[in-house]
Amino acid sequence: MATRQHNSKFSFPSFGLILSVFICVHLWILSPSAFAQEAGDQEVAVNLAEGKVVICAAKDAIILAVMGAHGEADSRPPAITILSAVRMGVMMGAIEWVLPDSQDKPVRLDNEFKGLIAAALNTTGQKDDAFRASDIESVGIAVLERIRVLAGSLHHKINLGEDEPLIRIVLAGYVRDYGPEAWTMDYHIRQDDLGNGIWRTRVLRPNYNQLYPPEKGKPKTIMEVRYPPENRATGEPELLDLLQQNDSRLAKIRSANEVQAKSVTLAVDGQSQKSDATSLVNFLKAALPAISPPETNLSMAKVDYDAGFQWILAPPKAPAPPPGEKPNEKTPEEPERPTLRHKSGN
Repeated sequence: MATRQHNSKFSFPSFGLILSVFICVHLWILSPSAFAQEAGDQEVAVNLAEGKVVICAAKDAIILAVMGAHGEADSRPPAITILSAVRMGVMMGAIEWVLPDSQDKPVRLDNEFKGLIAAALNTTGQKDDAFRASDIESVGIAVLERIRVLAGSLHHKINLGEDEPLIRIVLAGYVRDYGPEAWTMDYHIRQDDLGNGIWRTRVLRPNYNQLYPPEKGKPKTIMEVRYPPENRATGEPELLDLLQQNDSRLAKIRSANEVQAKSVTLAVDGQSQKSDATSLVNFLKAALPAISPPETNLSMAKVDYDAGFQWILAPPKAPAPPPGEKPNEKTPEEPERPTLRHKSGN
């Protein structure tokens, strides 16, 4: 991930400002933080979902695992959202907003996520609601418009790390006639000083990054996305790093049986598209708890290229998976990376 100076919370000036931060540092993840600012005699409070997402595309499914930990009753771990029969996503960062002068419940952007995408793509009620590669920007802009409405309530200086977005989204799934894919979308902010301690907050157009398939010639391997971002060289090692280092906590799990050992080796060596999804799922179910603190929340799902979305480790009260439909008979071996209609900008 991008290099940055770690900043686990939004910090504000001390004048007339109420700051509420809940931090519980674990080995790999932080529990969601919260911040608040004054707005007259009211305040805007935002709870952050912090954690990590592990993604791997096998020959027959793309797998997504989400880890988060929370030490406070009001904190929110990241959650997998079912976006369609062949698409799943995770929203991290500023997901819960308590707005001033409002008697309504807090705004939960992660709960609105599926509806925002459905509206942007007009997929509601359609049999085939798979994304096309060219739809990624439409999704990004639809979410942007909603975030901009909320961020308009932020009028004090917010200090984020240089490369730290307000919100980070992970998308993963299967596209008919294209194959498995995974993307991230980062929403950064820019603030203008209006004087007298008042700032105008503007959310920039999202930065898009395609994780899978990678550029031709690049390894197809285990991917990891974190919020807040970390410098991979100085932060806690990722799962792939530990596997490459033959970490003792993973060695026995990796070699549980011959098929599992072969599948993990293929993924580590950059040939995950040849690995067996069931074996990778079994490995991740055992490996991720082994390298995480006991209180870590873990959920996992996959999009099977034939059967569609399936829960592997469902969180409490998880929605039922949508009826699966056969997306395609064959996964392209080397799909080309699509080009967005417009390059993301400010």
